[in-house]
Amino acid sequence: MNKTYHLLTGLHFTLCTLAMIWPGALIANRIEPIVLGLPFLFFWYILWMLVLFAGMWIAFVVRHGGGRHE
Repeated sequence: MNKTYHLLTGLHFTLCTLAMIWPGALIANRIEPIVLGLPFLFFWYILWMLVLFAGMWIAFVVRHGGGRHE
């Protein structure tokens, strides 16, 4: 699990980071459509930060069992 865990976590982090910089920002670099009152690029950044947070939280729960030590 250790090697697979590190590979998947690194892949997830890299994908989310690339979505927020050069390749991903080119796709979302527009003002229209307005999503939740935000320009699309700003919404795109917030969306990928939430995806990154969720993935890292899941990785933490898988690795440490949610932090519960009984």
